[in-house]
Amino acid sequence: MSGRRTLLRTALARATVGLAVVAASLFVAPPASADPASEANDAITAAYDGSGGPGGPLGVREGGVYPVGAGFGQNFAAGKMFFTPATGAHWMQGAVLEKYESLGGPADSDLGFPTIDEGPGRVGPDSRNTTFSAPDKPVIFWTPATGARVVRGALNAAWDRLGGSAGVLGVPAEDEVYRGDVVSQKFTGGELTWNRKDKTFTTVPPGLVDQLRDLSVPEDAESAIAAARRAAGGPLGPLGAKDGPQYAIGDDGAGQNFAGGKIFYTPQTGANVVTGQVLEKYESVGGPEGDLGFPTSSEADGGLGSNSRIGTFAAEDRPVIFWTPDYGAVIVRGAMNAGWAKLGGAKGPLGAPVADQTENGDVVTQRFSEGVLSYNRSTGRFSTEPAELAAQLAGLEVPGEEVPKAPATPSSSAAEDDGEWLSWRWNWWWLLALIPVLIIVGLVTGAVLWSRRRDRRDERFRDDEDIFDRAMYEPAARPESGEGDDERRRFAETYGFHESPPESAAAPAPADPFAPQDDPDSVDTAPTRIEEPRPQSALEEPSLPVSGPDEPSPARPEELFRQPEPEPAEREPGPAQPEAEAFVGAPFVVAPFVEDAPSGRHAAIDIDEPTPGRTAIHLPLDDSGAAPAGYPVKADTRTGLYWTPGSRGYDDVAAEIYFASEEFARTNGFVRGD
Repeated sequence: MSGRRTLLRTALARATVGLAVVAASLFVAPPASADPASEANDAITAAYDGSGGPGGPLGVREGGVYPVGAGFGQNFAAGKMFFTPATGAHWMQGAVLEKYESLGGPADSDLGFPTIDEGPGRVGPDSRNTTFSAPDKPVIFWTPATGARVVRGALNAAWDRLGGSAGVLGVPAEDEVYRGDVVSQKFTGGELTWNRKDKTFTTVPPGLVDQLRDLSVPEDAESAIAAARRAAGGPLGPLGAKDGPQYAIGDDGAGQNFAGGKIFYTPQTGANVVTGQVLEKYESVGGPEGDLGFPTSSEADGGLGSNSRIGTFAAEDRPVIFWTPDYGAVIVRGAMNAGWAKLGGAKGPLGAPVADQTENGDVVTQRFSEGVLSYNRSTGRFSTEPAELAAQLAGLEVPGEEVPKAPATPSSSAAEDDGEWLSWRWNWWWLLALIPVLIIVGLVTGAVLWSRRRDRRDERFRDDEDIFDRAMYEPAARPESGEGDDERRRFAETYGFHESPPESAAAPAPADPFAPQDDPDSVDTAPTRIEEPRPQSALEEPSLPVSGPDEPSPARPEELFRQPEPEPAEREPGPAQPEAEAFVGAPFVVAPFVEDAPSGRHAAIDIDEPTPGRTAIHLPLDDSGAAPAGYPVKADTRTGLYWTPGSRGYDDVAAEIYFASEEFARTNGFVRGD
């Protein structure tokens, strides 16, 4: 029984808890989500109460909160209040409110929402002003004398720098005025002007501009597009109302559509308006992302009044789109635009463009209402119809051309240039083709010059060989005949040989070296020609002996047999000695030892011998293995080595010359061979 009661109590407790949960879910409502209208109502109510409520400047409420533009508004008997979460709730009334709504108010103007309540300006209670949320920081400023005026952007920044309404310029007397890229505004104390293309101010009085030179005027796409729209007439102009939000184009471009056209913007080109058939033509070739680029100016009168419109674009060849009701929108660019503009454009003798340009090879042609313009890219020449117009285009710079063309005489008519695309054109490819030709010509010329030089040197060497042969071996050139002296002297001077000492009373003339000598130690030097190795070519270097690290360096041929400088000493005069014997195998002869006798180009070799007057070298005897008396040192001119008696190999060497001592062998560049 007790167990049943326990189970019953447990069941009743669980049922009670379930009923309590159900009841709680029925009576507890979920948290309400945020309501923008309620938020706006609360903010406007708080601001209204803060201004004095029904007894304040706004008076009693007239209806509830309503959406407008990107926020909300509420009407009062003496004004209105507007709200966005970013700006808060602020009110305005009277002339300031009327000006704001005349420009489109929070829904259609480019001022944005108010950021402060309307209040007195810096010049006193007789002025009123309100600021707005647009990026260019506009303000509406009112005085009884000037009315309500908007000051914004660069002009507002400059006005603030100069002291605002309490400064030298005073209060705004008129709204801004646009003249192309220049906007200006008059104040009670002067005037401000801003050029949006070159980013410069001008002022009245002029001295005020010095205070604005370092003023930075930031620009953004929204403000620039709004300014371009105002310059085109605002909501009441040809653009009309906005058509959707602003959108990005490329990396830094932007666009804004309107009911009657579009505005395109980049930091480089600014914001510019394109409408009607000019816009249609522009977008048919790709618009701002086509090869024309972004517009660089807003569409304007083409010079023919209301019957023409023109827009300019940013491509390198400076294109324009020109519209007339007769021919529609036509693109004029590059050479055609340069020549057409030089001749006065649509108001000039060519008139308005009729159709886009055509190309035939290098010749570009475009027809205009009053004539034809052609340009040949290969010659850089214009031709025109009428023909006399071409003279005005001589030397004209053509934008967009890769290779500048030299000025040329203009042709008389467009027909003369029709076949010029077949003419010979000199360009960089031909210059590149000439490079290998010039290299070949240079190589051939160098080879010819080298060959001629070698022939001249060989011919000179052969001439010198003939002179040597005649001087040494031909009887007509012997000294006793007196013939051949000039040739022998020239040869000796050319190669640095010694001349025979001059005759004197102290030293009688030497005997003929080709005649038998009285000296019993000398050999019979009859004029018998000795076979010798072939002379080296004039272009070859003579082979010189190579010395060891501790031995004297071998002498060059002209240095062989040159004697050392003698020590100064008094010597007794002795008889003159005969001239040296001719040395076979080297192009020179050895001077005899003559005491105190003048010599030729080289001084005579001097040795300390008991018997004066002996030479330093001696040619081999008939028996080449036997040394002449007084000449024990053997030498070989081919190897540059010498051997002394008793040294290894001495007996086996066939000497070509003999020296009187080792000293003379070493002095003349020979190296010990053992």
